[in-house]
Amino acid sequence: MASISPPQAAGAAPGSTATTAAAPDDTVPFKAWIILALLTIESILGIIDRQSISALKTTLMAEFGTDNAGYSMLVNAFLIPYALFYPVCGALVDRYGTRRTLSTFVILWSSATLLCGVARSLEEMIVYRAIIGAAEAGLLPASMMALVIWFPKAKIGTAGSLRSALQSAGPIICTPLIVWITLQTSWHYAFILPGAIGIFFGIAWFFADRNPPAYRDRAGAPKVKARALDILRHPALWGILLARVVSDPLWFFLNYWQAGYLQEKMGLTLKEIGYLLWIAPLVASIIMVGIGIFSDRLVKRGWSPVRSRMRIMQCSAVLAPLIFLVPHSTSLPLVIALLSVAYFVAYLWLVFANIMVTDLFRDKGVGVALGLVNACGTVGASFFTSYVGITLDLVGYLPVFLALACMHPLAAVILQVGYGRRVKAEAAAMKAT
Repeated sequence: MASISPPQAAGAAPGSTATTAAAPDDTVPFKAWIILALLTIESILGIIDRQSISALKTTLMAEFGTDNAGYSMLVNAFLIPYALFYPVCGALVDRYGTRRTLSTFVILWSSATLLCGVARSLEEMIVYRAIIGAAEAGLLPASMMALVIWFPKAKIGTAGSLRSALQSAGPIICTPLIVWITLQTSWHYAFILPGAIGIFFGIAWFFADRNPPAYRDRAGAPKVKARALDILRHPALWGILLARVVSDPLWFFLNYWQAGYLQEKMGLTLKEIGYLLWIAPLVASIIMVGIGIFSDRLVKRGWSPVRSRMRIMQCSAVLAPLIFLVPHSTSLPLVIALLSVAYFVAYLWLVFANIMVTDLFRDKGVGVALGLVNACGTVGASFFTSYVGITLDLVGYLPVFLALACMHPLAAVILQVGYGRRVKAEAAAMKAT
C-alpha cells in the first residue's frame, strides 16, 4: 500500500515536512532557538573562512612567492563568485528550501576551506577560494528564510537582532583565532580546523532543520514573487545601490588589507596582529548599539525613521577622510584608532543601507533587493581590490588611502541625490497627518 505523506505546513520550506500544529498563542518552540544558534555559528564560521587570508597575507605571499597583485587575485577569487552567485543561491533557496540548500552551502564552503590548508600553489588556492565565495553567497538568503520559517512574524525582528549581535563575534575572534592556530601549529591548520568544524555543523543543520512549526499568522498567505527588473525601477533603490558601490570598498579593504599594512608598514609581527585586530570590530559593535538608541530617540522627537538613518549615515561619512592620516602616522595607537573609526563608518553604512532597503520593499521583494544591492557593492569592491594590488606594487599605499578617504563623502552626496526625495516625501506625509 502506498504511503501518504503528511501535508506540508504553511510557511515550511520546500522539501521539508512540517506537521507541528500552530500553538494558540504562536509561541516559539525551543527547537527554533536551536535553529537560531546553528545559524549564528554557521555565520561566524563563514566570516572566519572568508577572512582567514587577511591575517595570513604576508605568510601566504611568502609561501607562494607572490606580490600584492597576486594577493588581490586571491581576494577577488572570493569576491567575484560571491557577487555573481547571490541571485543563483537565492533562487535555489526559494526552490529547494533551507534544509538541503544551507547544509550543502556550508559543507561546500567548509570543504573548500579545508582544501585551502593543503593547497600547493596560489592557483590551487584561488580555485578553492572561488568555491568558498560561490557557496557563501547562499548564507544570507538561506538564513533569512530560515528565520521567517521558524519564528512568527512578531518575533522575527527579535531573532534577527539577536543573531546579528551574536555573529558580530566573528570579526572579533577571527584574527586572534587564526593567528593562534598558526603560531601553535602552522598556517595550514588555520584553514583545516575551521573547515572541519564547518562540515560538522553543515551536517548538523541537515538533521536539525526539520518539522518547522505552522504559525497561524502565515496560514494561507500567498507567496509573492518579485522580479529584479521591477525592483530596479524603484528610483530610491538606485541611490542606495550606487552609494554602496562607492562605499563598500572601504569595508573590504579593512577586512583584507589592514593586517598586511600593519605588518609591512608598522613592523608588527603575526603575534602582535592577533593582539590588536579584534579592537576595531569590538568598538564598532559597541558604538552601533548607541547609534541604534540615538536613532530611536530622533524618531521619538518627530524625525521620520528614513530621515534619521540617512542623516546618521551622512554625518558618519565626515569621519571617513581621517583614514588618509594613517600612512602619515608612525604612532601605532593613533593608527589603530584611525582604522577603528574607519571600520565603524564602513560597518554603520552596511547595516543602515540594508535597513533602508528593507524599508523600501518591506515583505515584497526585500530578499531580491538586498541581493542586488550587496552584489553590486561587492562588484565595486572587487574592482577596487584589483586597483589596490597593482597600486601597492607600483606606487605604495598613499594613493590607496587617498581614494579610501573620498569614498564615503562621495557616497553621502549620492545618497542625498538618489534617496533624498524619499526623505522629503515622508516628511511631507508626516506634516499632513
